[in-house]
Amino acid sequence: MDREDVKEEIVSFLPGLSLETLTSLLGVLEELGVESRADLAFVEAKDLEKYLRPIQCRRLLNGIKNKDLPPVEVEDHVAVESPPLTSTPLSSSEITSNSSFSSSTMPGRPWYTDFRVRWEEMPAAIGKATADEKRPSPGDRRDMIKTVVDQMLVHEQNPTRATCHTIARMIVRDWPKSFADVGQKGDMLGDGCYSLLQQIKTRVEYKNRNQTLQTRRRRQRRPSNVAAEGAIAMARGPVDQYGCVRWCPEELPAGETEATLEEKKQQLLNIYAEGGMGGAETAEHLMEKTYITQRQFINRVPAPAIAEIKEDWPFLFSQRGLFSHFSLLTDVSIQTKYEEAMNSKGSTIIRFCQQLNRSGIKDVLAKYEPEASDKAACVLLLLMAYFKEPKNAIMLEADVSCLKKKKAGCDCIRQLLKLLSLLIAPNFFTIALYVCSLFFSGDMMKPTAWMLSIEQKVVVGPHHSFSNGIAAMFASYYCFNLQYPEEGSSTLEFIQRCFLSINPERGSKAKKKRGLMNPHVSTLLRKILDFEWISM
Repeated sequence: MDREDVKEEIVSFLPGLSLETLTSLLGVLEELGVESRADLAFVEAKDLEKYLRPIQCRRLLNGIKNKDLPPVEVEDHVAVESPPLTSTPLSSSEITSNSSFSSSTMPGRPWYTDFRVRWEEMPAAIGKATADEKRPSPGDRRDMIKTVVDQMLVHEQNPTRATCHTIARMIVRDWPKSFADVGQKGDMLGDGCYSLLQQIKTRVEYKNRNQTLQTRRRRQRRPSNVAAEGAIAMARGPVDQYGCVRWCPEELPAGETEATLEEKKQQLLNIYAEGGMGGAETAEHLMEKTYITQRQFINRVPAPAIAEIKEDWPFLFSQRGLFSHFSLLTDVSIQTKYEEAMNSKGSTIIRFCQQLNRSGIKDVLAKYEPEASDKAACVLLLLMAYFKEPKNAIMLEADVSCLKKKKAGCDCIRQLLKLLSLLIAPNFFTIALYVCSLFFSGDMMKPTAWMLSIEQKVVVGPHHSFSNGIAAMFASYYCFNLQYPEEGSSTLEFIQRCFLSINPERGSKAKKKRGLMNPHVSTLLRKILDFEWISM
């Protein structure tokens, strides 16, 4: 896709569009198959509704339609009405009359725009599942994927991910109840075709395992301006903005100026000086008003240290302030959303894991007591065991009595010990980020307190709700522009997508960059959805 050309066209109609929204919009247009400015004429409102406000969407589409765009190059076929894009099964007569059309697309049009899945070649179980509007079994679905990919390879030996996405979206559009990524309660993951896309693309790559084209494509995608090893990046990138809707707002709140916002910041510091974190409730309104100033401070280059942020904006490190900032940043009420996810999906994940025969998962379940254990703690440990990620990627076990005997050589340990001495409860842990650690003692299934540590500084806590602790940990990655730790990235992305419904089309918070969803996360989500429907 000619990104600069398409970007220029969008900005001409929406000059005030934020950088993060523009980046997300360009990503989804690329996935839709937009390759040039002319292709924008075929974009529909439903394609953009997740990324633009209704008025922005109408303004953009209206501007595109009313502007003289270059004609699509179709040789002598302008007046030909092409058949509707559908994957609906055809009668035998229709199949015969249209077989040549399916394999021979009109000049100037990509083959996938008129591609039709030949459902008569599918296993009988797939036909029955679609007719009954039910989800096919995992085995039948795999057989369907093989057949679909074989039909695609007739047109192109190695279809791109964007092409696979178009086919997957078409299938889900026609058979949503059989193939869409939708839970029993109607909660949809992303655009509903992530897992189908992943399976189709994986099969395409398997069929091309001995080809060199895929290798060439990967080389072409590598950026030519990669920074030297050890160099410090001096510019903000997509990883900082990933999943955010107000990463760097530009418009000041109504009736406010930079001077009045600075006054409100001083009021917040005065409230903290007088009452410490006890003033968080009083400060909440002022924190919302000064959100734009907080983002400007956090997003500056080079990035400020956590200690600097806490000195200037101490209430960002209260639960109320952190959750409120995350809500403004992502449009997700994390505390409420996470608790709802535990109630609606926590038990399903536990039951799903009970049917698995894996040693790590068995060890976690052996310690779980449904009536006494903390469900959120159990689910977190099960996810890490499933992805084979070490617990110390997010948390570390610590014997408090042993720590007291050792010479603590860093501020983190000294502060932990100071706070630990204030706690009466024996079971304690602290959630950690970045170059930090999650300490807990006693029974991990029955935690009673937590603290959040970032950059070797305890910045939040102690508090008692484990769900709130996980929410505070997760929110910090977004609020403070942090990357997921590599060894805990799958667990965190699962929380992001499954529990919090943050589903960007492209990008990742992980250090290991991926184009779309982590395939391990996609696979688990699909398996849990299948388990959920089959166990009805």
